[in-house]
Amino acid sequence: MKHIASVAQIEALLLIWSSPEERWGLPQIAARIYTSESEAAKALDGLCAEGLLVCRDGGFGLNASAENGEMIRRLEEIYARYLIPVTDVIHSKARATHSAAGQLRLQGD
Repeated sequence: MKHIASVAQIEALLLIWSSPEERWGLPQIAARIYTSESEAAKALDGLCAEGLLVCRDGGFGLNASAENGEMIRRLEEIYARYLIPVTDVIHSKARATHSAAGQLRLQGD
């Protein structure tokens, strides 16, 4: 995986990983990861773009491959063991991105 942009992406991916045979709907995922449907949709779109999930008929499922399976298994281990440091890294990346975007807008004015 090249990029995880949010905690919502991790949570959604691990939720779907926990029951790979199930097709998950957007409202169901949003409720289970305690976020809005719009935030969940953004997270799921990113995971589909990365090739980790597939969306068919409004249901999300794993894009099963050996490489994806191994990566998600490792992510699950790391996230369970290092929850706070992982979320800190994700949030600091998001803050840096927002700060850089704000600086670019100021420079363009």
